[in-house]
Amino acid sequence: MEKKNRTSLSQKWENQLSQAGYRITQPRRAILDIIAETERPLTPVEIFDLAGAQSAGIGLVTVYRTIEKLEELHLVEHVHHLGDCQTVFRCSEQHQHLLICTKCGSSYYFDGLEVEEQFNQIGKKFGYRITEHWLQLAGLCEECQKNNPKDRK
Repeated sequence: MEKKNRTSLSQKWENQLSQAGYRITQPRRAILDIIAETERPLTPVEIFDLAGAQSAGIGLVTVYRTIEKLEELHLVEHVHHLGDCQTVFRCSEQHQHLLICTKCGSSYYFDGLEVEEQFNQIGKKFGYRITEHWLQLAGLCEECQKNNPKDRK
């Protein structure tokens, strides 16, 4: 396998995993690189296929365990699709919400300060103090709407 330049994000994740006491193996490093370099959510099987092309000896169990470790450190999050399997997406640097295209998988993070205030008001209405939330909006991106006129509704 040719040695490639690693992204600062994958190196940062490697350091965080190492500091948390996790071993950094070549398969785990390949998985980190794939997730850090990809702009769209990936299924564990997609990560497995892509990482396997980079590094021999990667098992699907290794992919799931690495995802689990990255989730524990809040470096990736699950993206849910209606009627489909979960995918994994890297977290933004600060708390943000996610828009995701159900056709091509493109995504966009937004801060959504106005909805956060609404969440707090809903919490107050029912006697809750909101301590965390997760918001993902699914739809069709502008490009997918252009490419398929029937999806422009």
